Amino acid sequence: MVHLIENYYALTNNMGFTLAVDKGKTDKDGNKIYDTVGYCGSFEETISLLRRKVVDQRLQNGSYELSEALAVIENVKEEIKAAITNESNQ
Repeated sequence: MVHLIENYYALTNNMGFTLAVDKGKTDKDGNKIYDTVGYCGSFEETISLLRRKVVDQRLQNGSYELSEALAVIENVKEEIKAAITNESNQ
């Protein structure tokens, strides 16, 4: 399992990766419960799906001008890039 950003994780599966979100709950055995966002064939696809999902989530509440929406997209891109950079520096 790889923590990506916020409460998003990349889980390995037999066909590649699953993008999952931590629901903030645990099952009766104390294991975290995740919702599946989507299945991906590669880690790069997982990152792409993450970016689309986070952008969608952030833009769904409200009305934005194009410049504002583009700023949200750029901020998400930079947030993911920073997470990747921090991981590779450890």
